[in-house]
Amino acid sequence: MASELNRQGQQGLALAGLIGSAWLLTLAFSLNLSLDQIPPLLLGAVVLVRAFLHTGLFIVAHDAMHNSLVPKQPGLNRLIGRVCLFLYAGLSYRLCYRNHRRHHQAPESDRDPDYQRSTNDGIFSWYVHFMGNYLSWKQLLNLGGFWFVLFNLTRHHQTDHALPLLLFCVLPLIISSCQLFLVGTWMPHRRGVTSQPGITSRSLALNPVLSFAACYHFGYHREHHDSPSTPWFQLPLLRDHHRS
Repeated sequence: MASELNRQGQQGLALAGLIGSAWLLTLAFSLNLSLDQIPPLLLGAVVLVRAFLHTGLFIVAHDAMHNSLVPKQPGLNRLIGRVCLFLYAGLSYRLCYRNHRRHHQAPESDRDPDYQRSTNDGIFSWYVHFMGNYLSWKQLLNLGGFWFVLFNLTRHHQTDHALPLLLFCVLPLIISSCQLFLVGTWMPHRRGVTSQPGITSRSLALNPVLSFAACYHFGYHREHHDSPSTPWFQLPLLRDHHRS
C-alpha cells in the first residue's frame, strides 16, 4: 500500500504516527512518575505536553473524517480516526463524523451542532452545549473503562493511586477540550467578529509557530472551511496562498 500513497498521505501517516507514539510514550512516562520527587514546574510542563498531544489525537481524527489524512484510502482513514477518537475520550467516530459534516454543511446555523445561536455571547453555556453534542452514556462508559484499566496498571506502584490518572489523563482531556472549543469553534465562529456578509468562519491572526502551538493550525479556520480536504499541516501554506 505504501507505493500507492501520495506525498500528502505519507506526511499524514508520519505525523499521525509521531503524535500517537509521543502520546503513548508520555502516557507511560507520566503514569510512572514519582509525584513527590519532581518539582511543580516540571509537573505542570508534563500536563501541558500531555494536553497538547491529546489535542493532536483529535486533529488526526478530524483529518481522517475529511479523508485528508490518507487521500483515497477511506477505510484506513476510518480505522485511524476510530482509534484516535477512542483514545481521546472514548468518542464515537460515527457521531463525530455526522456532527462535523453538519457543521460544514450549515455553519453558524440552527443545523450546526457546534454552534449555539441563542446564547452566542455566553462562552460557558456555548461550551456546555458544544460538549453535550458529543457526550453519551456509551462514550462515558468507554472512557471510564479505559481509565479504569490505566488505574489498575499503575496503582501497584503509586502511593496516591488516583492522582496520576487525574493529572495526566483527566486534566489533559479537559484542557484539550477547552483548546479545541476556543480555537476551533468559539473564536472563529463567535458573533460580531466580522461584518463581511456570507463569511461564516474566520481565521486567527497568528504566525505559523503560534498557530501550531495554539491548536495544530485549527485557528486557520476559514482556510479549513474553504478547503476541507487540506490536511492540518498544509493549512499555513494555504493561508499564505490566499493572502498573496
